[in-house]
Amino acid sequence: MKEIDVKKTGRTKRRYCLIGLAVLVLAAGCAGFKILFHATETKAVKIPPKKVAVSSEDSKKPPAHTIIKIPHICQETAMPTGCELISAIMLLNHFGCDTTADEIIKRTPKSILLSEDGKVYGMSPNQAFIGDPHSPDGLGCYAPVMTAVVDSYFWDGGQKKAVNATGTDLETLAKTDIAQGSPVLIWATAGMKEPNPGKSWILADTGKNFQWVAGEHCLLMVGYDTQKYYFSDPLSSCQTVGYDKSLVQERYRALGKQAVTVRSVSDNSP
Repeated sequence: MKEIDVKKTGRTKRRYCLIGLAVLVLAAGCAGFKILFHATETKAVKIPPKKVAVSSEDSKKPPAHTIIKIPHICQETAMPTGCELISAIMLLNHFGCDTTADEIIKRTPKSILLSEDGKVYGMSPNQAFIGDPHSPDGLGCYAPVMTAVVDSYFWDGGQKKAVNATGTDLETLAKTDIAQGSPVLIWATAGMKEPNPGKSWILADTGKNFQWVAGEHCLLMVGYDTQKYYFSDPLSSCQTVGYDKSLVQERYRALGKQAVTVRSVSDNSP
């Protein structure tokens, strides 16, 4: 039988054991490196913030309050009873139409009251300005007249049009026209005071009796908030005057909810 070299065999075993141990250490080191690498890599990953979707309906909502800046004109020296014309000049200036008191008067149909056999006859304020706007005895005109006058300034451009918005609620005008930067002519009373019966006459074309509202006043609505409507009032020396919404609505109704606004020709509104 062949004799086995115990010493040699022991060294060989020890060598194999050392090699095996080295392999295990190396493998464990690699695994640890991978774990450390993955842990570091995980920490480096940034989760983007969650985006909050904005509803298209919310983006379309009109602002809760707004006031359009308008160069103010006082009617006192130019036309004591021409509030409709002065307010229209402010409206036109806002849209880049330069005009003067003399020019707008030329474009406005006018009529006077005539007496015959103790009766007074005249045209309707829906057809013409009654009286002289330069005189303290002048009366005024209504929305159909001012719609035509304002619209005449946009004929050549073809981009804008004046719209008779009579019958439209003030809140609707505020949230549509005012919110879009378009001021609105409205009819109410001077200082929002209680209206009273004024002069009366017989309409020449129909023979019907017409009753003028004493204190009738036209002013330019330029803003709103939760409590008030704001105006560039030609009777006031102030740039902007605010009145309680409920009061304005009452006076607006008393004058037939008359309003004139300017809109784009592409707008299908009447």
